[in-house]
Amino acid sequence: MLYQHFARPSGWMGKLAGHFMEKENEKLNAWTLSFLDLQKGEEVLEIGCGAGKALEQASSIQGLRLYALDPSEVMVETVLHKWRSFNNAAQVGVIHGRAEDLVQFHRPMDKVYAVNNVTFWEDPEEILAHLYTNMNQNGRIALTLRPHEEGAGDDTTHILGGQMKAMLVQAGFRDVCIHIRPEKPNKAVCVTGMV
Repeated sequence: MLYQHFARPSGWMGKLAGHFMEKENEKLNAWTLSFLDLQKGEEVLEIGCGAGKALEQASSIQGLRLYALDPSEVMVETVLHKWRSFNNAAQVGVIHGRAEDLVQFHRPMDKVYAVNNVTFWEDPEEILAHLYTNMNQNGRIALTLRPHEEGAGDDTTHILGGQMKAMLVQAGFRDVCIHIRPEKPNKAVCVTGMV
């Protein structure tokens, strides 16, 4: 039951899960965004935006056009409510949907990122291949995970990093790099690539 609330939060339990994930991922979000070199005027997509903390961090760059996708209706409502509550010049579009729905999303992006949700994607290879064909030249992608499942350790982090790197390379991304960050209880990994 708890897994479901972290994969697709719903109801009051989902709101609690979203709040927990927002706090837990705050440093990971900033770390992930640091690899993207966000610039004014760029189109940026977050897959699995949760309660919107990374969007809020990204919006500090003036003139970005931000898009976000999340499978939880509760999280989408939370982001939209938050966005109205603070004066922000960034444009944002939030879509209720799963990562698999991106195969129908054809807007060219400059930057794409996802924090702690690639493991929930049903077909990551297809999604990454689609993203690659719909990103602008020299676009960048960053995928971050910190394993939480029972029995996971730092070796799990390194295995996941290798798997994400292989998927990005197969999708066509170049200059694919694995970055490791010391975290508790397990290290985090961010895999980056360019179009």
